[in-house]
Amino acid sequence: MNTISGRFRDHLTAFALLALSVTIPVGCNNREAILVIEKPTEVHSMDQVPPSPDNAVAGVQPGHVIVTLTAGDTARTVGVYQGKDFDAFQVKLSDGTEGLILAGDTFNVVSR
Repeated sequence: MNTISGRFRDHLTAFALLALSVTIPVGCNNREAILVIEKPTEVHSMDQVPPSPDNAVAGVQPGHVIVTLTAGDTARTVGVYQGKDFDAFQVKLSDGTEGLILAGDTFNVVSR
């Protein structure tokens, strides 16, 4: 039972974060959404996925880990991906690196 409630909480958290990330830039005069890291969080490369019989549109999926952010770090969101197997924020780091952070409970979304 704990496993089911944990998974539900994780999915609910991911959905809430994604909804918030879309609402903040669109609904608040294009305010910038920032992820404030609370726990070690991996930033993945963005691998292109070609169209397939299941999906006629090319897409993006998380690739290898390019950096791990630590508590107190921030990342500016530049996009949101909702995939079949994952939900993620496309982020741009202060050094210009871009990648994907998978939705989870390792960060808070704030706006500036």
